[in-house]
Amino acid sequence: MLWTRFSRGRSLPSVQLRFFLTSTIRHSPTHSTSKKSDEDADYHDRLSKTKKMRLLGLQSNQARQALAIYDDYIHRQKKLPDLRMFAVAINCAMIAEDLAKGREIHQFIEQNFPHLKDNLMLKQQLRYFYIKCNDQISADKLFQQSSIKQHTQIEETHDEKLTSIHFDQLNKIKIK
Repeated sequence: MLWTRFSRGRSLPSVQLRFFLTSTIRHSPTHSTSKKSDEDADYHDRLSKTKKMRLLGLQSNQARQALAIYDDYIHRQKKLPDLRMFAVAINCAMIAEDLAKGREIHQFIEQNFPHLKDNLMLKQQLRYFYIKCNDQISADKLFQQSSIKQHTQIEETHDEKLTSIHFDQLNKIKIK
C-alpha cells in the first residue's frame, strides 16, 4: 500500500488521501454554482415582479401602482429588467396614458439595451403606446425606423443571394 507523507510528519494511505480530496472537491462550494443560483433567484424575482405588474396593469385604476413596482425594481433595487418586463411596463404606461413614463422606459431601452431597441414586438408595443397617448409623431418615427430596418435587411439578404449565385457560376466555369 502506498503512503503519502504530510508536512507534519503524519502519513496517510493514498486511498484515504484520494477519498479525502475527492469528497472535499465534491462538497466544496464552487463559484459557478453560486453564480447560477444567483441568476436563478434573479430570474424568479424578475418573473414574479413582472406577473404582479401585469395583474395590476390589467386593472386600469392600478396601472400606476404597477409602474411603481417597475420603478422600484429599476431604481431602488438597481436590477435590470428583461424584454417581458419592458413590455408589461409599456403596456401599463399605455393603460395609465402616462406619456412621460412611456418615453422614459423607451429612452432607457435605447440607452441601455441596444440589442432590444430593434425588437419588432417591442417596437410595435411602443407604437401602440404612442398612438394611445396621442403622440402620432413618435409612432410614425418608430414605424419609419422599422420600415427602413426591414428594407435594409431585405436588401442585404438579396445581395447575399446574388453573391452566392455569382460564386456558384464562377465555380462551374472553373470546373469546365
